[in-house]
Amino acid sequence: MHPVEDLTGDGSTIVPELADPERFRPEVREWWETWRTSPQAESFLPTDVQRLKTLTLLVQRIYEMEGADLKAYAELRQQESLLGGTVLDRQRLRMKVKTESERSSGDDVLGDLLG
Repeated sequence: MHPVEDLTGDGSTIVPELADPERFRPEVREWWETWRTSPQAESFLPTDVQRLKTLTLLVQRIYEMEGADLKAYAELRQQESLLGGTVLDRQRLRMKVKTESERSSGDDVLGDLLG
């Protein structure tokens, strides 16, 4: 059985700012920033960052489309799922985001002692 991966909620240390942000629609820039700062991004490896970069082009395409491209939406949903995009995805991947009390518990020993 795989252990649960505790995530602090601090976001990624390897996902960079979006390169050439003016190239992308505001919705795409927001999508990138949401993923970059998401708790699950803490566990990302360089291959996951490359996946995000590729998905950025797909998200841009979706927002530029005049009509719904169900295949594009389905692919985006599937790829986001693999990265832990929903609560159920994170449960399946055994990711647990620490609550505020769990994050502060034991981290600030002096603060805990002083009350």
